Parts: sequence; C-alpha cells; structure tokens
Amino acid sequence: MSKEELHQIKELPDLKVAWHESYKCLNEPLLEYVWEVANHFLPDYEDMSAAPAIFANRYAERNLSVEERYERTQEMRTFKGTLEEYKKREYRKLDDSFKEKFLTNEDLQNTIEAYKLDVSKFWYLLLFIYDFIEDIGTNAPALNKSVLEDFSYFHANLLEATNIILKKNNKKSYVIEREDTIRIIQAALQHFVNTYSDIIHSEQDREAMIKQLNDIGLEGFIRNDLSSKISFTDKFSLDISYKKWKFTDMFLFFIERRKATTIPNKKVKVSKDKMMLVSRLIYTVGYDGKRYNEEYDSEGNKNRMLSNLLRRYKNEKFPSVIANNYNVVS
Repeated sequence: MSKEELHQIKELPDLKVAWHESYKCLNEPLLEYVWEVANHFLPDYEDMSAAPAIFANRYAERNLSVEERYERTQEMRTFKGTLEEYKKREYRKLDDSFKEKFLTNEDLQNTIEAYKLDVSKFWYLLLFIYDFIEDIGTNAPALNKSVLEDFSYFHANLLEATNIILKKNNKKSYVIEREDTIRIIQAALQHFVNTYSDIIHSEQDREAMIKQLNDIGLEGFIRNDLSSKISFTDKFSLDISYKKWKFTDMFLFFIERRKATTIPNKKVKVSKDKMMLVSRLIYTVGYDGKRYNEEYDSEGNKNRMLSNLLRRYKNEKFPSVIANNYNVVS
C-alpha cells in the first residue's frame, strides 16, 4: 500500500461561501483545525474569523484559470466588474505542491498519528498557515507611520529647529535661519494643531467634526486610523527567519494542549517532541532544508535549530504586516 493510499487526504468541497459569511463553514469537519487557529490569530469583529471562508475559496480556486475564477465570482456575486477588470487584480495562487512531501514523510506522519490528529484536517491546517504566512510575508502592502504620526514627529522637531531648509527636486532652494521667522512658523503650526485637537476631542457628532475639518483643509483625518498607514505602492516581504517564527507560533498554539501517545505495534521510534513536529513541517513547506527534518545531527546531538532561532527573537516584537487576501494586520 502506498503512502498516498495509507494517508488519503479527504477533498475539501467547494463551499462557495463569501468571506463575510464564514459562519457557513462551521459545519465543514475538514476545517475544524483551521477554525481553531484562525479564531485565535485572525479574529473578526464578532470573534468569528473570516479566514476559514477565505482559505476555502482560495483552495477551491487553486487550479482554475483566471476565466474560471472570474466565472466563479459571478456565480457567488462577489465581484461586480468585468473580466478585464478582474484580470488586472494581483493574484497569488495557493500553493499545495508539497502534498506528496507531507504524505511520504514517515517520521512526520508517525508523530501526527501519535498526537491522534486527523491527517486530512491537519493537512488543511498546514495549507492554511502556510498560505497566510505567504500572504503577510510576500509582496504585501507596507505598513508605514500614519500621516498624523508623521506630522506629530515633524511638529516635535520643528519646535526645536534653529533653521529650516526647503528643497525642490532634491535641490536646496531656500534656507530660513532668522529666529523670529521660525517662531512665526512654529506658532502658526501650533495654532493649527490646537484647532485640530479641539475639534477631534469635542462632544459634537461626526458630521459636525467633518465639516469643521473640511473648513481648515483636513478632510479625511478625523482619526488616526489604519487606512492612513497602508501603502499599496510600497511592497514588503518578510525575511525567511520571520516566516519560520510566525509559522512556529501558530503551530505551537495548536499543539500545546495536545498530548502524544504510544502507537501500538510500531517498531520504529516515534518522536513526540512538539518542536520537532513543527521543525519537520517547516522542512515540508520548504522554509528550510533537511537539517530541520532530522531529530539528531551526525554526532547524535538533539536538533535545537528551531529553538535557537526562536531564542534570537525572544525580546523582539513581530513586525506589523498586512495580509493581501486575509484582511488582517498581523
């Protein structure tokens, strides 16, 4: 019996559920593990993640042509534009090319069995986590300082300035060094800041605030919101070590409350090490080589590569990144 036959993956049906109707995926048993992780790492406003529906759609579309994907959106009524407009959208295909590598890794499969995990549900969890990390880590929109944060930094520096240099096309065009002129600029900006603050912190309704902000030329800045930080022209990609970090974080959350048991009649040693399980999954998706799949090195020492990687980042905060498809900031 081949490994493909021994560990046959059940096919996830095409649920055709829009992201805002993710609750309709709750009864799909193959998404059980996906739900568990998605609700923790990608919660929605009502504590029910939209990610399982997004993932299910991306899985269903993975082998479709652009024309077939468009027809599917028309059937689901999730895209109102033309085919030509649809073709202009950036698209990253969900990658499931490592399925055979997953199924034929006997050490990995033995550990999955020892933890009494359903191999099909676990496969979709692996696909989901990998797809999400590629979503936030590969050519994703950059998250910069918001306009108001940038302005605040400029304002603080202006108050301490002793000269102001103006440039045009990267060439110096004017220098202000007179103290009284700089004070006028500082006072004018401070008045502007105070006026803005008085409007934002007033008790009037939103419409009245917007009208007043329009009057002083600050329409669109009613609050320091996320949309003002996102740059769709600047693209950002995570270093591979950060991808492994987030990958490990998500899988350890899933596995931490589970315990492995002895597999009856197994004549080979089965690893029950949770870090080793994640390490082999990292090897499976291609984030690192065979060294991550081996429990011991050539000298018989325990594999600590993943633990050492995480130790490097123990005092760091994971960078703020934006998903292309999963509608979250991680």
